[in-house]
Amino acid sequence: MADKHQHSHPNGRGRVNLTRNPTTSFLTATTLIYATGAGITAAAGTRLALQWILVKGFKLYSFQSTDL
Repeated sequence: MADKHQHSHPNGRGRVNLTRNPTTSFLTATTLIYATGAGITAAAGTRLALQWILVKGFKLYSFQSTDL
């Protein structure tokens, strides 16, 4: 069932019935969940890439500097 809401017409004459489509609400919620998941995945990928770079850099430079 669609929710009906009455709003004033922009020109001030009469009322306009707007319906909220449940399919649109579902798709909006699905899109938000997908975008959130994609953001979390991108953040995890960035963290892993930075960690890999730091580990490789630490191994490379820790064995080169013998003068302390």
